[in-house]
Amino acid sequence: MNHNELDKVFCQTVKKANKGAISAVLFHAEGIIYEIHDGMIDRNANISPSSKSLYMIASNTKVLTTLGILRLWEDQKLDVYEDIRKYIPEFSVQSRVGEHPFTIEDFLMHRSGLVCDMYKYMLGNRYEYTDIIEGLHETYRTSFPKEMFSYSNLGFTLLGVVIERVSGLKYADFMQKYLFDPMDMEVYFCMEKDLPEEVSQRVAHCYDKKGKRQYDPLACLLPAGSCTYTTIADLAKIGQLLLIKGVYKDKRLYREKTIEWMEDLPIYDELDKEVSVIGHSLFHHNLFTDYETGPILGHGGNTVYHHSLFDFLPEEKIGCIVFSNFEDAPLLVTKIRKALLDEYLKQEGFSKKQIHKRKTVKTDITRYIKKYDTVLGPVSFCLNDAGDLQVKIDSFLIPVRTLEGGWVECILPKPLKALPEEIRTLHHAYLKQAVYFGHEVLMLEYNGVKKVIGCQYTEPAINDKWLKAIGSYQPYDIAHEGYQGMDLHLENGELVLVLKIIGENLKYYLHVLNEGEAIVKGFGRNCLQTVTLKTDEGKSVLKCDAVTGIKSN
Repeated sequence: MNHNELDKVFCQTVKKANKGAISAVLFHAEGIIYEIHDGMIDRNANISPSSKSLYMIASNTKVLTTLGILRLWEDQKLDVYEDIRKYIPEFSVQSRVGEHPFTIEDFLMHRSGLVCDMYKYMLGNRYEYTDIIEGLHETYRTSFPKEMFSYSNLGFTLLGVVIERVSGLKYADFMQKYLFDPMDMEVYFCMEKDLPEEVSQRVAHCYDKKGKRQYDPLACLLPAGSCTYTTIADLAKIGQLLLIKGVYKDKRLYREKTIEWMEDLPIYDELDKEVSVIGHSLFHHNLFTDYETGPILGHGGNTVYHHSLFDFLPEEKIGCIVFSNFEDAPLLVTKIRKALLDEYLKQEGFSKKQIHKRKTVKTDITRYIKKYDTVLGPVSFCLNDAGDLQVKIDSFLIPVRTLEGGWVECILPKPLKALPEEIRTLHHAYLKQAVYFGHEVLMLEYNGVKKVIGCQYTEPAINDKWLKAIGSYQPYDIAHEGYQGMDLHLENGELVLVLKIIGENLKYYLHVLNEGEAIVKGFGRNCLQTVTLKTDEGKSVLKCDAVTGIKSN
């Protein structure tokens, strides 16, 4: 393997984009075979990163949690096909889709219908993670089990509670005893300020887009979770464990069939063979390479300032991990992962994919004339005055060309910088109308990765109480710099709620059900969850994601 060429690819990809630190490794069954580090984990003290630097890995912790669940399954202490209420009897949510089980497998696959996040419990350190059980009583199930893939941090928090209930140990103690000690791993479940003093020189600090030192506002103790620190060398050990099907340093820790189950993707709809979804805690169809390979599995982790990717190819016995510690690193980390894997596969003599460029076709374009609720807001296919097909997002009209297989290619006008960020994401993107679990959905393909981004449009029905509630809302039940309140307004006839949280404006298009409830429109993460409207001493009070706002005067 030519390390110089890998170094060159890494440096060309990073260029001058590093505002903090980046660490990357390639690993195989025997361990790390390539590593590179760039920048500073502590810019003030001029400390460079290494394989022993401690980064927050965020949702990559879900892979660890799954291994904890599988340890108990192998020991016949739980059954992944059982309803979670067998282990947490007091767990309950409301439902608009009837009564159905909540199996552990459904939580592993993010298909339980549980809401995604409840920021009230995720900001600061005011609550124990077990408090979400009571908080969930107020929420509604968002979909039938096994249907809608909707990423849920809360689902994995409950799996952490299951580990505690079944094992009789605290989550961190169980993981230490049954996974980290046998694999000689260094893992800390805590916020940065609570890390041991003796490791302070190895901690990757957080930096914003300007390279200024910050502290991550997602300072929570969800065992799924956000506050998990480890080294890139230690996460590579988990990669080794999976590549050798449960063996670490000649010691079998898991049965081969257990790891194969973890890597499996049950197909509930034919579209699952194409779109990016999670199997048993591992992403499938989420990474595109330029070379012919078998499946690529893995996960990722994002807080505001820490971003990490963990991927491996079971058939080729190779994996890649990338860590970073600065705000605008997500896209860069993805590019580094692909560049390093592509260079490795090229050096190993893998064949380049024969990219089939979809041909332009003439077809009956009137069959495309439909409208969808999506993560981008309402998206409609329509004709211009000349009878040409175009896509409308907000007030923007984007010309498209029809391609074989039902796809359309977006043709964005230049200059791109003049367009809103959400519109720019469609540059070099493809859209396709499809049916998923009987729902009419809209698919997006970008960089070879396909996702379901929306479902059939529902006309807004906004009653007087919601119209009178339009306005700005101040934080009501939580005092934390990560939550700045809400804004409810009309936008092109749609009722829109903007949740101002962790430095972002999360935009939800609402479908009003009655005077006190609305659901978030769309298909996927955050969609179909309930937003409530109440009155307190004559003032409107909104609740979304378990945080509350009261209308300003």
